[in-house]
Amino acid sequence: MAEEKNGETKVEGIPILTMQEVQFSDPLPDVHTAALPIAGCAWIDTDDGVVLIDTLLNEAAAEKALDKINGPIKYIIYTHGHGDHVGGTRVFMKHSPQVIASHYLPDRFDKYKMLSPHIARNAAQQFNIPEDPAGRAKIMANRIYPTKTFMGEMTISLGGKTFEMHTARAETDDALWVWVPEIKCAFIGDLIIGVFPNIGNPWKPTRFALDWAKTLELIRAKTPQYVFCNGAGVIYKGAQALEALDANIEVIYNLHDQVVGFINEGMHISEMIHAVTVPDHLKESPYLAMLYSLPEFFVYNVYRWYHGYFDGNPANLLPRPEKEVNRVILELVGNPERILSKAEELVKQDQAQLGLQVLDVLLQADPENIAARKLRIEILEAIGSQDTCLMSRNSWVYFIDKDKAFLHDKGVL
Repeated sequence: MAEEKNGETKVEGIPILTMQEVQFSDPLPDVHTAALPIAGCAWIDTDDGVVLIDTLLNEAAAEKALDKINGPIKYIIYTHGHGDHVGGTRVFMKHSPQVIASHYLPDRFDKYKMLSPHIARNAAQQFNIPEDPAGRAKIMANRIYPTKTFMGEMTISLGGKTFEMHTARAETDDALWVWVPEIKCAFIGDLIIGVFPNIGNPWKPTRFALDWAKTLELIRAKTPQYVFCNGAGVIYKGAQALEALDANIEVIYNLHDQVVGFINEGMHISEMIHAVTVPDHLKESPYLAMLYSLPEFFVYNVYRWYHGYFDGNPANLLPRPEKEVNRVILELVGNPERILSKAEELVKQDQAQLGLQVLDVLLQADPENIAARKLRIEILEAIGSQDTCLMSRNSWVYFIDKDKAFLHDKGVL
């Protein structure tokens, strides 16, 4: 299903994320970074030891970073509890550092242990990786919990440098950012990721859009000379740092306020995701490319934060299972071929998403329909070939693979 060529992995012609070699940089004296495509860490040398901020995705990457670190690691600071920021910690514990995090981070680790099968399934869809509940459970069992947690503000001093830590609600409820005034550097985890902000994620709990923007304003007020973000894999310097902060703050406030306005008007969420738009002057921003998340995801996220599950349609207050409803609809249509034909027609009219939803009536009612499974593969490949967003693109690939495995088991592929 997947093939690799010239270092890039593709599934049915759709590029997917691959893990690459760790990239190291030394952007200014005493500050060093290690980065993978979706993970990073930074460490700051002081006269009395090293402060490490985040720990990369896994222990293999962390071992490579450890080889680059000179001096004992005195503190590890987690910017939040996502795996790409805490996965390598065990490697660095050889130095017996104190591990500092938000008060809410241990709860996140506990939740991930409780929901390992669910997290494994979500990760398979979002990142196009094998679905491995047992492996996921093992990873979580090995997580290193913080030795010190706090809420609000906390400051540590080490070897002539000050590390001002601030908790926040943003991508997670356990977010934390670090300001080092002596070098005017802000280490902000995933509060900025170099592309359109990850404020909406179809697989994850609600993110805190308004608090996120307010936190970025606090960071901007420091007038940082360097902003280390996306773990520490993306670095902005000088005027560029302020431009990146400005763009992210503006787009968050703008889209947030649009969603609030439409909620107050009573607009249905399925209409809202098409009505909310990024302002024209921000669409071409180099800091807001739609490569990881999407405005539609943002809209769903803010809607979920302010709005209950009831969408105003009484049919949806206590609904029957989708499969039951679609069986009745299929009986009324009377002929599965009519649904297949209509879905094919819509795809030819460049309405692949609508075709997918029409086809779903048949698939929900008859999930083993061979023709429907084959057509869904074609539709998902058509949608995916036009999609530049990593999360949604990987999801199309995930379900393509599922349908192909089904057809293979049936002996028709």
